[in-house]
Amino acid sequence: MPPPSSAPPSPPAEMVRPPDDDTPFTPESGSSDPIAWCAVRDEISECRTFVAMLNDASSATWTCEKRDSRFECMHAIMKGEADLMSLDAGLAYIAFMNFHMKAIMMEEYCYFAKSYEVVAIVHKEECSKNPSLSLKDFRGKESCHGGYLTAAGWNYPVQFLVDSGLQAVPKKTANDTERRDDELISSFFSSSCAPSELEGQGVCTSCGNNGSCTTDSYTYAGHAGAFRCLMDGTGDIAFLRSGTAERLSADGIHAQEWSTKALEEFRYLCPQGGCRSINENIENCTFGSVPANVIMTRNSQPNSRRLVIVEQLLNASYSQTLYKPQNWNDYVLSSRTQNLVETKELTRQVLGNSAVISQKVETLGEDKSEVTAAFLDSGSHLLCVNWLLLICFTLLYIFLWSQ
Repeated sequence: MPPPSSAPPSPPAEMVRPPDDDTPFTPESGSSDPIAWCAVRDEISECRTFVAMLNDASSATWTCEKRDSRFECMHAIMKGEADLMSLDAGLAYIAFMNFHMKAIMMEEYCYFAKSYEVVAIVHKEECSKNPSLSLKDFRGKESCHGGYLTAAGWNYPVQFLVDSGLQAVPKKTANDTERRDDELISSFFSSSCAPSELEGQGVCTSCGNNGSCTTDSYTYAGHAGAFRCLMDGTGDIAFLRSGTAERLSADGIHAQEWSTKALEEFRYLCPQGGCRSINENIENCTFGSVPANVIMTRNSQPNSRRLVIVEQLLNASYSQTLYKPQNWNDYVLSSRTQNLVETKELTRQVLGNSAVISQKVETLGEDKSEVTAAFLDSGSHLLCVNWLLLICFTLLYIFLWSQ
């Protein structure tokens, strides 16, 4: 396997034309090479346990390739230095758009669920003081986000602030390629902790270390990190995946040394206002559904090799060793994963509404006509043309038949 690049490039600031999911797989040498799972930082230990289990039950050889960030892993996969990794829907959109990657499998949760809910969690005392508490009451306070550009931690909350009119969207000027989502969050909250997997990005004003998004900020990364940020008082509100508080509170099944408060000391904050006990049904108290985490590989992966990867993971996904309950940090795969399933749809379809929200957040402040033009230029206009032709031919057939 070739050595990793010394410095991975940053993804383009502007949205690029996405790879075509329907492009045939191109031939590639080394189809019998070990299958390399890209592990990020501390994931490497869990990855080695994971691939050891796979090697015991697999005809293929599995290895781990370590990188310091998920964006470095995306770059490694694109360059053929690694083969696959697991990503949340928000980062999967970045991998698809900028690193020529596609989804080949996804996690499946309890009751065959292939999605999870985005929730906001606050301290119970805030709800006791104000029964009609709403997100607008947190203007000027501190927020916790599991990761910059992640679906539950960033994209969905940002889009809600825009859609609800709680925060005006900063406008872009001509030739301005800077994103506006971080400015929007910084304008609403006094400080935030949203660690980034990309150097120079993210909002880490409340992560410690003088507000710098360094490796220290990874203490608050992921859904567990966002809850820890709320738990220790770094933030007043946390945006994360439902089910996190139940596992990581002081009386939870995955309680950590930093889990100093019981579940009863927290409440869900509903999007339309009001609080709800975390043990209650969260229906109508979420910020949306996010597709399950996906396993992605490069778009040029030979079809024969891709099929081997899928087959081996499908066979292994029935082993409980794959999803150890002590994996509270969701290393390699989410700890709540019950199974892995192959994705039959195109990556755009797999990511669903999450991809739409990701694009909206990415293009905040841009002229809507320009965004529409960019979207059409991405290849979606072909679908529109095909539908128009079908409608025209159908109408013509009906007209001729009626004569």
